[in-house]
Amino acid sequence: MRNRGFTLVEILIAISILAIVLTTIYAAYTGTLRIVRDTEYGDDIYSMARVTLKRMTDDLESICTHKKSFKFFSFQNQFDDQKFTDISFLSSAHVSFDDTPSTGNASIGYFIREGSDKETYVLIRRDERFRGEEGEFTDTDRDKGYIICDHIQSVTYTFYDGKGNEYETWDSGSDTTRDKAPTMVSIHLDLTNPDDRDNPYRFMTTVRIPMAGAK
Repeated sequence: MRNRGFTLVEILIAISILAIVLTTIYAAYTGTLRIVRDTEYGDDIYSMARVTLKRMTDDLESICTHKKSFKFFSFQNQFDDQKFTDISFLSSAHVSFDDTPSTGNASIGYFIREGSDKETYVLIRRDERFRGEEGEFTDTDRDKGYIICDHIQSVTYTFYDGKGNEYETWDSGSDTTRDKAPTMVSIHLDLTNPDDRDNPYRFMTTVRIPMAGAK
């Protein structure tokens, strides 16, 4: 009896079945990688937001006075059609990254800058020991400091005075809020969702400022 080989039809059927199996395996593999990637990105985003809001809360809760006056200022900032608010204030929550003393009051600022991809933004924290100079609270030193948060889509503040009135900006040098600091600050932080920019990761916290309420 002669050995009979595979027919062309059988070979084509086998190749088709193999292609289906490989496609299924590839789809499952890429889907798993996407889930892992999204999970890792989400974990990084939540961790970064938690650290950022904790740092901002500590800084704001430690707001203090100089010569019985508060120093709290906000500055409007714009990149293309996106508007941001930068803030600067006097706080006792100084953090030293060098050999200088880690105690004492500091001029602390939070400023927004464009990210490297030009589509998202970064939040910079500036912390310099306060030397009693009025110019330390101007917006001329925005490039100093360290990046504390990236992938920012938007960040907004709402300031409240002792009577519960809301302000979009705050200026301790103005007639309305002279020498005062807000008694409460709400922070809304949106971080980019690469899969859906219309639904960013949203975080929010409200910080009460004990010293401002006691003044």
